[in-house]
Amino acid sequence: MADSTYQPKVYRKDGGDSLKVASGGHIDVESGGELRLGGTAIAATAAEINAVGTSGAAAAIGAIASQPASGSIAVAIERFGSFFSLTFTLTAARLSVTDAAGSGSSGSLKLFDFAQGGIVPLGCRQDYTAFAEGAALTGGAGDASFVMGLGSVAANAGDGALTGTEVDFGAVTAAITLSGGTGTGGEFSGAGLNSSAGLDGTSTAVDLYLNWSGTAATIDANSTIDVTGTVTVVGAMLGDD
Repeated sequence: MADSTYQPKVYRKDGGDSLKVASGGHIDVESGGELRLGGTAIAATAAEINAVGTSGAAAAIGAIASQPASGSIAVAIERFGSFFSLTFTLTAARLSVTDAAGSGSSGSLKLFDFAQGGIVPLGCRQDYTAFAEGAALTGGAGDASFVMGLGSVAANAGDGALTGTEVDFGAVTAAITLSGGTGTGGEFSGAGLNSSAGLDGTSTAVDLYLNWSGTAATIDANSTIDVTGTVTVVGAMLGDD
């Protein structure tokens, strides 16, 4: 707490062992000067320091989407400069599945609303550790076979596959086939997806969807599937017009 007996807003105390900055005071390191910690100069700019670990920095990336009808999603947002990392925790997060009969099936859950601006996805890690089928999904057989991925658009009417903008943040997984309703799956992908040239969110902000598509052979009816696991998406924000 500042000592009111001192008139300057920046002063030494405790025999010179401490430096106090009262309300309204500031420390300004001029050009050519350095601020050091343990003898090492801090090289980051003021803008970079301000962008790390603040709620404002997280808000500049975007916000988590609405919670699913059942279960939950949570996100940890990290940012350094223009780069960001989003780590989602899915806890029995429910996707509604539309059965398109002979052509396959699909389901999507919006995870994130990005702030308006251009985005370049740089990598994604998907780790799905548990699933729970809705009662009608496979008629109780518990043998759903499907693929998953992350895209800037929701999965289209069931075609048994995920392509293009359905997977431009996280590549499509290999087929995941449940046994007795249980199973696991995942996928790692780096730069070079369909989005490698960037996503233009300057007019309409980009969204992030968890996408699912099941095979015609195993999906019997409109239903749900609950997903548990973690997903990490890394990218760069390119700013707005």
